[in-house]
Amino acid sequence: MHNILRILKIKSAQIDSKELKIQQLKGLNVLKDIGHYAQSIVEQFSSLLDIPISITDNNGVIIGSTDNNRIGSVHLGTAEVSQSGKVLFFSKEQTDDLVNVFPGIAAPLRFQQETVGVLGLIGDPAKVERYVQFVQSHIEMILMESYRSRSVASQMEVMQDFIQRLSSYKEETDYSRIQNYCELHGFTLGIPRRCILLDKQSSNIQVPNLEQTPTFNQEEQALYLFLTKVFVTNEQDVVAPLSKGQWLILLANQPDDSRQMKKRLEVASGKLHKFLDKRDVVRGFMFSYSEPSSSIEGIFKNYEYCKKSLDIAKRHDFQQSFFSIDDWDLLSHGFIEEISLPSQWTLENHIGKLLNHLNGMVLIESFLAYCEEQLNMSQAARKLYIHRNTLLYRLQQLQQVVEIDLHSFKQCTLLYLALKQHPHVDGST
Repeated sequence: MHNILRILKIKSAQIDSKELKIQQLKGLNVLKDIGHYAQSIVEQFSSLLDIPISITDNNGVIIGSTDNNRIGSVHLGTAEVSQSGKVLFFSKEQTDDLVNVFPGIAAPLRFQQETVGVLGLIGDPAKVERYVQFVQSHIEMILMESYRSRSVASQMEVMQDFIQRLSSYKEETDYSRIQNYCELHGFTLGIPRRCILLDKQSSNIQVPNLEQTPTFNQEEQALYLFLTKVFVTNEQDVVAPLSKGQWLILLANQPDDSRQMKKRLEVASGKLHKFLDKRDVVRGFMFSYSEPSSSIEGIFKNYEYCKKSLDIAKRHDFQQSFFSIDDWDLLSHGFIEEISLPSQWTLENHIGKLLNHLNGMVLIESFLAYCEEQLNMSQAARKLYIHRNTLLYRLQQLQQVVEIDLHSFKQCTLLYLALKQHPHVDGST
């Protein structure tokens, strides 16, 4: 201890006023980078304990102090505490000849097993010693939380930028660039990915526009962590914040089983309701989802379909929390509003399922007759020269394949018109 004090006295004598000003300027630069929250911490604990407190960075520059005049100056005891990682006690007698060192206790502040700064409690060491561990542990917790927050926000910014850049590439002409860019982010090309778009309708959680400087508050970070926990099951899954309160979720290696997807989104919706309730956030939200696609072009085409589907759903006050882009109610509204909706592509998808069915053409013929007979089962059966139960069985098969409501005039009309115009379907009945 005596050797340390002797070294400090020698260093103190060597620092003239000019050098001290230079150190202060350097300190202000460091303060700007890493010490923006140090002063508020000092003020809170000093007010609570009614004792003077200071915090220095690892270079000995004071970045927080109850005495504002000390901020930016150099504290000579910091280097010894940082190197040893031990708590040092300074009595009044020991500090009389030291510059900018007062009686009290200096304790290391550690983060991830490294000393990143020094806490100073000023006063009689015997009186302030009981506060050291309390203040030290709480400041280290604040440092950890601050790092975690910055880390999460950084992840969000990276994913937001990744999706934005990826969407701007043309797969046919920029494939090598896409491949290199994806490899940097651990995103493997060619994997089937299902696109899910979350829209926060009337929420206090608003994600910044992509054109603005990305900043994410605690509520946004909490939602990002929630969505990651609920949806990400492997390193190829992606959650990314978009503009206007929307979040894009890409799930890799997804099966075509729509029932399994509906069940998963039903669970996710329930959890999201509870998550928002706990935070007193308005609960309005919707998920739209697509079929899996393996190409970048297909993924972002599905994203556009999901986006259009959400717009239609909001305009028509859909009550459900989630729906597929080929939902029949959605397609019916879209067909009326804009025939290009995702209508054309998604109707092709439905018709493709029928054409690939073992008994597909028979199911189509039966459905067309059913529609042309004004959804009258008995009249359609007579027209086809089959028993009514046979027609009922065929229509039930078709209903299972495309998940249509055969009692809905709008849905049946939509499929009927699509089938009549399809080049691979004989429209005559």
